[in-house]
Amino acid sequence: MERARQFTKTVTKLGLVVHGDFILGLPGETHETINTTIAFAKELDVETIQVSVGPRLSGHGAYDYAVKNGFMVGDNKMVDEGGHQLAHIQYPGLPADDIPLAVHRFYDEYYFRPKAVFRILRKAAFDSNDRKRLYKEAKTFLKLRSQRNKLVKRHSDEAAAELAKA
Repeated sequence: MERARQFTKTVTKLGLVVHGDFILGLPGETHETINTTIAFAKELDVETIQVSVGPRLSGHGAYDYAVKNGFMVGDNKMVDEGGHQLAHIQYPGLPADDIPLAVHRFYDEYYFRPKAVFRILRKAAFDSNDRKRLYKEAKTFLKLRSQRNKLVKRHSDEAAAELAKA
């Protein structure tokens, strides 16, 4: 983590734009580690991020670990009908359905911080090329966010229905 902090600091000073890639749902993941990863991303404060769900690829270390420990769940579908990644690996205390929900929360917590919003608006205000690009990106992001919100609501409704049955 220290190496990533130093790298980001150095290249940002040089004027380079940094994109951060994060993966949720790898072996050992917990709600706590997810929160730590989100906090770390906000600390790095890179220009853009991408958050993915840990892979379900045979021959991949996470897959082999999950099979060996009985953590595999679900079918072989990689995405739902809306194109959102599905988690196929769950860990003690972290159901597979919580991982895509955490991806949604990650994006919201990252991009809706005052610092991130200000950076985006500042770029849009002073550079017409950035303004056009940021408008298109914001439109796409908000559309995907709306779809993820529906996924979150559906998950909440299903959880409430399960509780009502109990």
